[in-house]
Amino acid sequence: MLHKDLWMPDKKLYAEKADIAAGKQDHPAFMWGVGVQLSAMAAASTLEPEKYMAPMKDYADAIQVYWLKHDGIEGFDVQPGPKASDRYYDDNAWLVLALAEVFELTEDKKYLDQSLATFRFVMSGEDEKLGGGLYWREVEKTSKNTCTNAPTIVSALRMYQLTKDEKHLETAKRVYAWTRKTLQDTDGLFWDNINLRGRVDRRKFTYNSALMIRANCLLHEITGEASYLEEAKRMGLAAEKQWIHPSGAISDSGRFAHLLLESFLELHKHDKDAHWQTLVTRCLVHLHDKMRDENGRYPHRWDRRRPGPLQEVMLLNQASPARIYWLAESASRPKRGPAKKEEPK
Repeated sequence: MLHKDLWMPDKKLYAEKADIAAGKQDHPAFMWGVGVQLSAMAAASTLEPEKYMAPMKDYADAIQVYWLKHDGIEGFDVQPGPKASDRYYDDNAWLVLALAEVFELTEDKKYLDQSLATFRFVMSGEDEKLGGGLYWREVEKTSKNTCTNAPTIVSALRMYQLTKDEKHLETAKRVYAWTRKTLQDTDGLFWDNINLRGRVDRRKFTYNSALMIRANCLLHEITGEASYLEEAKRMGLAAEKQWIHPSGAISDSGRFAHLLLESFLELHKHDKDAHWQTLVTRCLVHLHDKMRDENGRYPHRWDRRRPGPLQEVMLLNQASPARIYWLAESASRPKRGPAKKEEPK
C-alpha cells in the first residue's frame, strides 16, 4: 500500500504525501521520511533479501539527489535541489543509521563511506556553547535537541562497531555525558531541547528517550559495563509507564513511537527479559487491529484515529509501522547457528 500510494517512478523516490481521493502525490519526501523508509526497506531486506534488497539499494542510490555541499561540508538536505541549504542534523543522523544497515546487508563499502560522510556532517553541528552538544538545524542554530544528540550517540557507536576507530567511541561518550547532564529528567526520560538562553523545553516525546535507551544498550554491548544496561532498563520502564496504555495504545505519533518499540526490542536482545518482547507484541497487535483504516493505511497517532478511510497519507506515517513490523518479525525468529560442516567420508 505504501509503495502504491507514494512511489514516484519517474523520480525513483517516494512522495511526502498523497491525496487518496484525487490520486495526486506531493513533492518528494522530506529527508526525515526518507530515512525511515530506507530503514524500513533495510529491515525488510533482512528477512526477504530476494524481494527487497535490490529496491533498497536502488533507493539508497536515488536519494543522492538530496546530497548538498554547503559551507565546505556535504550532507543530506531536507529536499532535493537546486535550492538554498536547509539541512537538519537529526535528519542526517537517521541516514547514518539507515546507511549503516544498508552496508551491513550489501557489504558494499560505498554505503559505509556514505554513512561516514553523513556522520561528518552531523558532527559539524557540535560546538562548546551550553557546554557542548549538537544543534538541531544548520542554518538556524537556536537550540540543541535530544532528537539530534541521541541518534548522534547511536550513530557514533555504530560507526565504532563498523570501523573500530576509537575516536567514534570517544565521541559517543562525550555527547552521551552532555545529553544526560543537560536534558535528562530524574525519572530517566529526556526533555526535548535547550535553547541558547539555557531554557529547557520540558516536553517529552517517545523517540528522544528511545534513542537514549538504544545508546545505553550499545554502550553496554561495547564496553561490557553493567551500569549502562541498568540505566537502559530504568529508562525502558519509565517510558512504558509514561506512554504505553494497558491496551497497547501508545500515546504519541507513530513517527516517534516506532522508535520506542525498537528500543524495547534492543532491551530484550541485551537483558533477555521476555517482558519487552511481549510488550512490543501487544502494542503491534493494537496498532494492526485498532489503528489501521479499512484499506490498511495508518494514521498520525498510535492511540486514536478518526473513523472512516484516510483521505491523505504521509510517508512517515506509513514507513514507521513498516519498519517496526519487520524488526519485530525478525526479533521473533530463532537465530540460525553456523552451518554444520559435513564429516569427510
